[in-house]
Amino acid sequence: MEKAVVIEDSEFNKIANGDLLALLNACDDNDLDPLVSYMLRATTEFLTINEKHKKHAPKHSSYTDIIATEVRAFGGNTFANMVRGEGPPYAEVVSDVCGRVGVNPTGNVVENEKQILLKIFADAWDKLSEEKRAEFWEAVRKAGYKGASFSTAAPISVILAQLGVNLSGFVAYQIALIVANAVARQILGRGLSLAANAGLVRALAFFAGPIGWVITGIWTAIDLAGPAFRVTIPCVVHLAYLRQKVLFETIAATAETGS
Repeated sequence: MEKAVVIEDSEFNKIANGDLLALLNACDDNDLDPLVSYMLRATTEFLTINEKHKKHAPKHSSYTDIIATEVRAFGGNTFANMVRGEGPPYAEVVSDVCGRVGVNPTGNVVENEKQILLKIFADAWDKLSEEKRAEFWEAVRKAGYKGASFSTAAPISVILAQLGVNLSGFVAYQIALIVANAVARQILGRGLSLAANAGLVRALAFFAGPIGWVITGIWTAIDLAGPAFRVTIPCVVHLAYLRQKVLFETIAATAETGS
């Protein structure tokens, strides 16, 4: 059984404002497993020699502090990490990933995470025919979207504007899930572990290939920049997805209970 996570208002606000450890603490073992798997693929990882990891894995929710430390360590230069005794702040890690995927970072961690997801999704969207785009959005509707209609011939940024969406709520969660699932399939050889309805499964399938091509292109572009980005990019993508998942599900649960 996964742990039942109850998010207090103070912790929810931390998550909404980009806090890394608060986010990890709000996730269960299945949520965290892809994140740990990305790090374990690196030749420079230290998780396998950490006593907490050895004692608790695969109960990853029991050592979220170590996971947070490792995420930050991958985002920093080894020598610089030794000097300061830790990796850079998570905000800096996200900002660096922005640069690697072609996004201009802002000062807002959560916004930067979302823009990374949107950039990968938009690049994959460009690879779809208009017919496939229409089929995809029909699948999204069946998964639960009940908003306005739009022109599938338009760029994704225009579509979001037409919907009056600033990449938040249900659409943000769906895009985050689609990107994170496709990245996991590309890198780990398996998708995310989730209970999905038929419409959502269909929506996920549309982007597995196109997003895989986008990630391959990113790898080609950064190969000379250092292997650490092969860890930080999928980690930040997964963390961005987890943040949207936690925020969306918490708000939905609160609305349902009326509390």
